[in-house]
Amino acid sequence: MFFQDCSHLIRAFKTDSMIKWIAGGIAAFFAGRYLLRLNNASNSINTRTSVKVHKVSLSGIEFKARVTLQNPNPIALKIQYPFVNILYKGSSLGTSALKNEVISIPQYGEQSFDLNIQSAGWLTLIQSLGTSLINRIRSGEKTDLEIIAATSTRVNSIPYLKEDLIKLSF
Repeated sequence: MFFQDCSHLIRAFKTDSMIKWIAGGIAAFFAGRYLLRLNNASNSINTRTSVKVHKVSLSGIEFKARVTLQNPNPIALKIQYPFVNILYKGSSLGTSALKNEVISIPQYGEQSFDLNIQSAGWLTLIQSLGTSLINRIRSGEKTDLEIIAATSTRVNSIPYLKEDLIKLSF
């Protein structure tokens, strides 16, 4: 009699643990699928960056940048406020301000950001651009410059960087 009761308990324990394993496996499958979708979504985000010269002053050059982030995915994304670095031949001409802000982009939505970018100053610009180009800019002579706008952010906590080649006219 004792053995019959024990075998019944053992069978019940095996059934309960089997159900727990199956439920755990199903939960792991859906969690993995969700994380994979978030990773794929962060890789497929579209970025458009435009930069133009706002003004040339005694302190340097002020740029205006517009960054548009598009989410072509069926899930909402959480992104860090974008940071833009303006580069010319590998040297930084100026950067946007850092903001510790997380923004949500809805599914199939977009978000635009207007950023002010202040250059480091004329001495740094002379080292990066050269004296002849700086003299043309300061004298108001029409000058074209090819820069790289490096936009960086975090999409669903995954680092994201995109570089755009942009032609600026002074």
